[in-house]
Amino acid sequence: ATRRLETMAAGGKKEKYQVPLNPTQAALARDALIKSLYSKLFDSMVYAVNVALDPPEIGQDDEDLLSIGVLDIYGFEIFDKNGFEQLSINFVNEKLQQIFIALTLKAEQEEYVAEGIQWKEVKYFNNKIVCELIENKKPPGVLLVLDDVCKQMHSRPG
Repeated sequence: ATRRLETMAAGGKKEKYQVPLNPTQAALARDALIKSLYSKLFDSMVYAVNVALDPPEIGQDDEDLLSIGVLDIYGFEIFDKNGFEQLSINFVNEKLQQIFIALTLKAEQEEYVAEGIQWKEVKYFNNKIVCELIENKKPPGVLLVLDDVCKQMHSRPG
């Protein structure tokens, strides 16, 4: 793998170089490109959702009306702009919450029932639907849609 560099020489002449990359450098360049693609696709997808929602209320700031929130075990995180990186962090938190619920609340309550122990049921939200929204195969979740768009863009000539 190589990296292509262009510099401006004296007189406005462009000079082009092919710089070889070792396997580690090539992997890092690939990962940076993929992260950038996913981030731009995520921003584009949020924009498309916002345009589709187009709030009818007059006089309110669109920025306040157009948002997508994912609740994790630590609550909503509010930033001026959420990107793909924040979606990834929230998704991992949702998966951790699923494990926490399965290993603690659900398992313990099932054990109490099996052993006939009196207890007060702890109500909890099963966040499976949130995780499916992000990772589902059918219907496709957010990550699968992003993968598909990247593959389509990569397969186009030019």
